[in-house]
Amino acid sequence: MILPLLLLLSALPPRPFGEERQLLDRRLAALSRALPDAPTGQADAAHARDLGLAAGLTAVDALARPPREAGATGEVLVDVTALGLYVEIDRFFRQVQLSPRLVDVVSVTLQATPDERVKLDAVLSFPYRPARAPLPPPPEDLRARTAGVPRATADQFLRDHALLLAKAEQAATLRRARRNPRLFLAELAAIVRERPVTLSYAKLEDDFVVRGLAAGLGPVLGLERRFERGFFRMSQFMAVREGACQRFEARGRAPIAGPDADLPLPAEDAFRQDEAPCRLDRDGTTLGTARAPAGSKPGAGPLTLRLRDVDAADAFGALHAITGQAFVVDEAVAGRLSVEFNRVTLDEALAALAKLGLAISPPAAVRRVAVGRSVAAPAPFAGNGATGSFALKRASVSDLLAVMTDADASLASLGPEGALGRVSVFARDVPLGELRQAVLESAGLHETLEDDRRLLAREGEAPGSTPVAASGAVARLQPAPQDLALGEIAIAGLGNAGGASLAFAYSPAGTLFVYRTGDALADATIRGVEATDALIDTEDGPLRLRLAPLR
Repeated sequence: MILPLLLLLSALPPRPFGEERQLLDRRLAALSRALPDAPTGQADAAHARDLGLAAGLTAVDALARPPREAGATGEVLVDVTALGLYVEIDRFFRQVQLSPRLVDVVSVTLQATPDERVKLDAVLSFPYRPARAPLPPPPEDLRARTAGVPRATADQFLRDHALLLAKAEQAATLRRARRNPRLFLAELAAIVRERPVTLSYAKLEDDFVVRGLAAGLGPVLGLERRFERGFFRMSQFMAVREGACQRFEARGRAPIAGPDADLPLPAEDAFRQDEAPCRLDRDGTTLGTARAPAGSKPGAGPLTLRLRDVDAADAFGALHAITGQAFVVDEAVAGRLSVEFNRVTLDEALAALAKLGLAISPPAAVRRVAVGRSVAAPAPFAGNGATGSFALKRASVSDLLAVMTDADASLASLGPEGALGRVSVFARDVPLGELRQAVLESAGLHETLEDDRRLLAREGEAPGSTPVAASGAVARLQPAPQDLALGEIAIAGLGNAGGASLAFAYSPAGTLFVYRTGDALADATIRGVEATDALIDTEDGPLRLRLAPLR
C-alpha cells in the first residue's frame, strides 16, 4: 500500500512557486512565535507576567535581563517574582510548559510567608536564534522548485528554507531539554501529605535544597525515608532540634519531567505555616503530689494511676482515659503535679486532687475542674440527642463551639468579639448539650435565648452580636502517638482500671499520649504495660522504659 501511495505523490504536479513561498512563510511565522530571530526581552517579560496573572498569582513582577548569545543560540533571562497559593504556583508552571513561546525554567525558589501565600522567585529562559548564527546548506531538491524565478528571489527562498530547517531542529532540541519543576512541586506535596511537617524554603536548579520543620524525631525520620525512597536522588539530610520541633535540610538532585507528564495536582500546601510552631505547651509551676486520702483501703477500688510531673489538665485527661469520666478543665487550672493512686475509687482520686487547690464539681456526665472555689454541676440542657467526643488540651472555646454547631445546627450562637478563652475537654460519647454547657460555664459565658437566637455574654456585659465561628487555624506540627520515636519517649505515667493497662508519654510539643499493648511508635512497638514500666520491642530487641520514682 505504501509504494503505490509514493508513486501517486511523485506523479502529482509540483506546486507553483508562489504557493511554495506562502507555505514557507507560514511555517517560518509559526516557528518565530516559538523561537524568535532576535531578542524580545520586553515582550518576554510581559508574557511571563500574563502567565502569572492568568494562574491566579498576585504581586507579579517580571524583569528581563540583557540578552546573551553563545553560537547558534541566544537567550533572555527573565526574573519573575510573585505571591500565590501552592496550587497556583503549580498552575503557573503548567501554563509555562504549554506556552507556544519556548520557555525553559532555570531556577525556582519558594519561601513561606506569614499568611497562606508562598513567595515565588523564578528565573525563566526565553531562547531565540541570533541573526548571525550560521545556516546549514539547503536541500538540493529545492533548486528545482525555483525554476524560472529571479536569482535573488530563488537565493532568498533557499536561505529561508535553510533557516526553517535550522530553527525546527533547534526548537526540537530545546523542547527535549526543557526542565519542568512540576514534578518537584508534586513530590514536595506528596512528601508532607498527612505528616506533621511544614516547609519553609525550597530551591530547584540542577540540584535542590529543601528546608522546613518536623514535629519531633519520629516524623523527621519518616521524612528522611520518604525523601530517599521517592523521586529525589538524595545526597545529604540533616536535622537539628529547635524547640519542640526538628529543623531539617535536604539536598540532592531532582529528576526532569517532560511537558506531557501526567502529574498529580498538589493536594495540600506544603508551605502552610503554623501560627506558633514548635511551642512547648507545658506548665511551669508545681502543685505537688496527690496520694490516696488517708483511710482509704488499698485494694478496694478499681483505679490505679501513677503520674510523674504532668500538667494538671493532663492528669484529668489520664483519669478520663482510664475511667471514661468526662472532664472540662478551666484555663486557670495550671501547674505540674504527680499522682500515686493504688486501687482507689474515682471519688477518692478526685478528693486527693482537690487537696492540691483544685475544685471539682459533683458527680455528673460531665465534671468541671476549677481553681480554689466550689464548682456546681453544669446546668442541665435539653438537646437533640447528639453526642460528642473530645481529647483537647487548652483548646479555643470558639473552635469548640463551632465544632458543636456543625454537629447540631440549633446550637449556633452570637457572642462577644475576640477570643473567648481556652478550655481543656476530655469526653467520650457525652451528650453534646451538657458538654457545651460545661464549656460555657468554664469560659465564664452566660447564654440567653432571644427570638430563637442564642446570645452569649460575659459576666456583667451585654450579649454579643458576632457569630461564633472557628478561627480556621489548624495546627500542622502536631504529631500523632505513632509519630513518637524511641529516642524521645519517656514514660510519664502508668495506669490500670478494670484490667486495661495504659502508659502515658509526652510528645515534644507537650501533648500527653496514651499507649496500649500493641500500639506502634515510629521505630518500635509497645509489647506490654506493667505496674512499673512499659516493655517495648525495638530493632535491637526488647527494652524496658521505667516510670521515674517520686521525688
